[in-house]
Amino acid sequence: MAFTRAQLVTLVKQLTGNRTNTSNLTDSWYQDRVTSAYRRLCTFQGAVQAPGLRQPQQRKLGFFELEDRQSRTLDSTLTSNFVTPSPSTDVVVVTDLYDRTHDRGLDRRSLREIRTHNPDATGIPRTWCPAGQGGVVGYYINQVPTSLLTTVDAIVVYEYVYKYPTALAADATTPVIPDVWHIAIAFAAASEAALLLDMPEKHTELEGKFIGYIAERKSPMEEAARSGLAGSRRFTPIGMRT
Repeated sequence: MAFTRAQLVTLVKQLTGNRTNTSNLTDSWYQDRVTSAYRRLCTFQGAVQAPGLRQPQQRKLGFFELEDRQSRTLDSTLTSNFVTPSPSTDVVVVTDLYDRTHDRGLDRRSLREIRTHNPDATGIPRTWCPAGQGGVVGYYINQVPTSLLTTVDAIVVYEYVYKYPTALAADATTPVIPDVWHIAIAFAAASEAALLLDMPEKHTELEGKFIGYIAERKSPMEEAARSGLAGSRRFTPIGMRT
C-alpha cells in the first residue's frame, strides 16, 4: 500500500506520541522529517544485521526510479576540467559517462590518478572520475576539449546519474520508490524526530525498526546485481577464435 505525505506525517506523529504544538512541532516540522528520511532511505549505506547471519552485512540501497541519463556536449566552453552535470539538481553522484561521438565508454579512473595529470591539458576527453568542487557534485575529465586551429575535441556524452528523491510537494503526493519501502520512510522519520525531541529510548527503538525493515529485503538495484539462480551472466561466442 502506497503512503501519501499526509499519511506518512500522521504515522510519524503516532510513532512519536503525537507531540504537536503551534510554535515548532507543526505539520511542516514533521514534513521536514519525512523529507530527510526519504532521502536517507534512498541513499542508505551501512552495516545491517540480517536474519540468520552472525556478522552484519554492508548494504547500499538503490532504486531505479532515481537513476537518470542526460545528454550534453563537452566542448571548448568549459572553463576547467571540472564538469557540472546538466541538469545538476539533486544529483547524488555521476555513475557513468558514454562518449556518443566516438561510440565508446569513457574510462573511469580514481580521483588520485586524475589529479596526477595536468588539469589544463587540452584534447579529446578519454578518462573521468566522480568528484565535487565548490559545493557542487560533478566530475573531472582528462583532457579539456579545445577548438584551436583545425583540432576539434568536442564530444557529446551521456551522463548517467543517481539522484536524491524530490521532496513530496503536497499531502496527496506519494514517494516514487516502490510502495513496499514507504513504511521504512516513516520509521526513519520517526527515529529522527525522536532524536530531536530528546527521546533516546524511543529513538533507539525506532532506529531498530528501520534497520530491521531494511534487513528483511533487498532494494531493486541490490536485487539486480545478484548473479541469479542460473549462475553468473554468460555469453556464447559464435565461430572460431584466432
